[in-house]
Amino acid sequence: MSRMHWIAAAALAATACGGDPPAPVPPVPVTVVQVGSSSDDPGATRYSGAIKADESVDVAFRVSGIVDAITQVRGADGRLRAIQDGDPVRKGQVLARLRQAEYRDQVSDADATLRQAEADYERASQLYENRSISKAEYDAAYARYTASQARRSQSAISLGDATLRAPLDGVILSRSAQVGSLAGPTAAAFSLADTRVVKVVFGVPDVVVARLKLGQTLPIQAEALPNARLEGRITRISPSADPNSRVFEVEAALPNPQGRLKVGMLATLQLGGEVRNTEILVPLAAIVRPAGDTASYAVYVVADSAGMRARLRPVRLGQVSGNLIAVREGLRAGERVIVRGATIVTDGQTVQILH
Repeated sequence: MSRMHWIAAAALAATACGGDPPAPVPPVPVTVVQVGSSSDDPGATRYSGAIKADESVDVAFRVSGIVDAITQVRGADGRLRAIQDGDPVRKGQVLARLRQAEYRDQVSDADATLRQAEADYERASQLYENRSISKAEYDAAYARYTASQARRSQSAISLGDATLRAPLDGVILSRSAQVGSLAGPTAAAFSLADTRVVKVVFGVPDVVVARLKLGQTLPIQAEALPNARLEGRITRISPSADPNSRVFEVEAALPNPQGRLKVGMLATLQLGGEVRNTEILVPLAAIVRPAGDTASYAVYVVADSAGMRARLRPVRLGQVSGNLIAVREGLRAGERVIVRGATIVTDGQTVQILH
């Protein structure tokens, strides 16, 4: 063996016997939920829904122009600022104005034209009475006069439309108008909502919708207000199911005088008599398919005794309830199930729970 071949073989042997060990695999960050029974009430099911405004409207200028001013209010720091998302408004309150010089000029021009047309009409009336002009000339003077009146009225309306006012009492959800920007009828400048009463919109299957009635009261919980006791009243039940999800949309209204419930918050409500008390509810995002098995379902459970490792657990599923699903077999109350990260971990992999 040549000297170069001997050196290469020695290097390979040293690498095989005494090289650096492979770097440890970092734990996968996941979020978990601790599952429990479906409800304190045997046979009860929770449904999730979004909080919406009882009444909302997009407000736009009826005429086009450059935004000249946006109403100013005093902010939390004591300085004046333009009204913005979350600010309360009153019906009739000015929100913004366009540059009005052009519209004022139109009103002045229409006023002058109207005065001239009125004088011509009065003169034509006297001449017609004296039979000095024909009926056609009199009618033409009258037509110019009425047209000038209409033009004056329209120019005054346009001038008024250059000022945008709130059509209802409520809060500003969004504002797209900016000073110096072009605004007009095709783009909403503000979105307003009346949130003194809000509604929770949720979907239920056909076996549940038959038990619901207009005016029925329901206990509601807002995730952002866990200690608040809320009660909603059903105000609308959809007469037909959604063609994709096959659930019926239901609205429940609840008072919100202090404005604690915000548009877009999540809320849950409890309905009885659908899921048995032996079932456990888990988020749909926690359900996975075992590798190589397209007919079964499983979840990943994290237990302290397992050294913070994810363990695949086959489960038997029940009915879907909103964004939750019932697990009839395979889980025990109190176990921690991976929700975010369930699709990227593997059985036995080390995980890090995010709080």
